[in-house]
Amino acid sequence: MSSDAVAVEVTGELVTRNEVILSTGEFDRRAHAMRGYGYPPGQAIRGAFGYLFLAAGLPIIKTYEVNAEPVLYFKDALPYHHVDGGILYPVITQEKYVNYQCQKCRDILRYPSFKSVITKTRLDRYKGTVSMMWRQEGITKITRFRFRIIVKLKHEGEENLAALIAVLRFVEENGLALGKRSMKGSGRLQLEKLSYKLITGADIEKRAAELRDKDTIRVRLLSEAIVREKGTNLTVIRGNNFLWSVKNAAKNFNYDYKNFSAGVKLISYETSKPYPLGFLDLKLSGGRPEIAIPKGSTFTYRIEPGAPAEFYTALALLERCHGIGNRVSSGKGEIIIE
Repeated sequence: MSSDAVAVEVTGELVTRNEVILSTGEFDRRAHAMRGYGYPPGQAIRGAFGYLFLAAGLPIIKTYEVNAEPVLYFKDALPYHHVDGGILYPVITQEKYVNYQCQKCRDILRYPSFKSVITKTRLDRYKGTVSMMWRQEGITKITRFRFRIIVKLKHEGEENLAALIAVLRFVEENGLALGKRSMKGSGRLQLEKLSYKLITGADIEKRAAELRDKDTIRVRLLSEAIVREKGTNLTVIRGNNFLWSVKNAAKNFNYDYKNFSAGVKLISYETSKPYPLGFLDLKLSGGRPEIAIPKGSTFTYRIEPGAPAEFYTALALLERCHGIGNRVSSGKGEIIIE
């Protein structure tokens, strides 16, 4: 792989300033309230930046079109442990629930952040009466989240990076608005500790050399994965599906990509019940929600002897920049190889 710049990794922290309501679209019968995410998913952050690009009239908004090649890869804003600041990774417990493990103290938490039910009213301004009341889960305590975006430099990288930096400066000064009632003052998050790191071919090759020593790899999903085969959502990532994602990462980020073959076999996995995920484009077109493989799931693969160097380079790109399956620019399929 060339030693040229591959991507830019933008990192920082998002800090809640008031209640943040990130609806999942599901109703909790026990709480009599709509469920909410415990941290901002990548798709919500991507959507918020999309509106900012659109308002600023920046050409980068064209990369948001359905069949356009993505250049920005927004990752889920995983929370930091309130005790020691360690990042919380999703894990599947023995009871098949998704919990969260601190990467510093290794404690396992049932919930990634503090949520409570928020009751809101809707006022009829003409009659001067309350016409509706609704209940919604929201993040109601000050929480810090990881902020991470990968900027691909393969095509028009400088122009896209410049557009993103301009919007990031605006967000640093004015905050980021996410979720329900964000137009009315809720959902304000402050962006702090912003930094930029160049990812080079040498960085990728260093990680590829580490992976080359492994004949088996254990892949953990840090976010939900949407994997399709012949138009059907899968609930298990088989070896051929994993290899497809490895190749796709190389196609998207490697300047001198050449096709390669490798033997990859799934030998074990741990997951829980898949669940539906909605997206704005599906809602507008009347399509059905995607069926997602839960975050925290792990898949162990055996790499057959003779895998070429290009495979391990692509595997390193998959972990550092890309992700498994579809909608990776919305944060889906982010992995870590353990």
